[in-house]
Amino acid sequence: MLNTFIVGGGRAGLGLHWPVLRKLRALPDESGLWSPDPPVVWDVQDIREQALAEGLLPADSPAHAATLADPATTVVHLCTPPADRFATLQELADLGYTRIVVEKPLAVGTAGLEAIDMLARVRGLRLRVVSPWLASSLTGKLAELVRYGAEGEAPGGELGALRSMSFTQFKPRWTRTLRSDNHTTAFDVELPHSLGVALRLAGDARITDAALTDMRIGDTVIPDMGGARLTLRHHNGVTTEIASDLTSPVRERRIGLRFDTGHVVGHYPISDVDHYATLTVHDGTGGATPAPRLLFDDALTSYVDGAYRDYAAGTDRSGGSDGRDDYTIARRVVQLLQEARLLASARREGQPASPRPQLTGVSPALRSGADHES
Repeated sequence: MLNTFIVGGGRAGLGLHWPVLRKLRALPDESGLWSPDPPVVWDVQDIREQALAEGLLPADSPAHAATLADPATTVVHLCTPPADRFATLQELADLGYTRIVVEKPLAVGTAGLEAIDMLARVRGLRLRVVSPWLASSLTGKLAELVRYGAEGEAPGGELGALRSMSFTQFKPRWTRTLRSDNHTTAFDVELPHSLGVALRLAGDARITDAALTDMRIGDTVIPDMGGARLTLRHHNGVTTEIASDLTSPVRERRIGLRFDTGHVVGHYPISDVDHYATLTVHDGTGGATPAPRLLFDDALTSYVDGAYRDYAAGTDRSGGSDGRDDYTIARRVVQLLQEARLLASARREGQPASPRPQLTGVSPALRSGADHES
């Protein structure tokens, strides 16, 4: 049986992880996965009253938590900002915790990433990085289309090989950006999700273009937190364009895939308040517009449930072929995003400040008029 220790009682810890855990723990547990002991939570701020109201056991420190939840049978949810991640992981390792689910991004740069890698190897840490889009039912359906297209088999073979992808990730993030400096650029907010999916569907890639915009609220300017744009070329020739706008008045999480003879459009759930995605497949015949297919897609719940079952079974997904090796993908995401930050900074320093990249979220491959769902 596995218990839970949540480190960080903010939006990720108590707002996202705990509702999912509470839901899973309330389900019939025929496998005996969940410990009957109350989960533990700790935060640098005093959250005792909130923790008790949520049915959680508040700890005064990580060391105190280790006396409340046995490190040998506990999964840690590390939901603190990535800047101090290594120090927290080291403290958890010193206390005997080895099963640790880390909020994305894994680190803010390659130096932090290498330090975490070394710590994990030396201390035997079994790290998972929160990657709900890798466990998404929409991503799974897209992976089937890409796989069948590559192999020329039904049902996706009729679309041919994958040629390009585009992601649109728009959402207003004014208030949270003003209140918190946990993220230093817009690359770190939404792009870890889409970049991970791009790597799963089309394999490794190199960055060919990157840009950032500022967030402007009256006379206040928050550098590099308005939006982000990223263009990739995968080693197999597929191109990917990702656009994120954190000043958008609307919410959208959209993916488009262009194949030889058709294209597909998917929409991920826009938040944790709804758990349905849509998928529309255009076969390129020019017939009537197909109806979107509705998919139940409670991705974070699926991810957390899978992580606990892997921990209980001793499953190691590193190097696995199912596309859910979240740690390896998360490592590559950190590396690519650091390259993107450096490229965006160099481009900005070498150009006048006035031109800003338009964040249309539409890949050049999808501007032919065939994509009517946007």
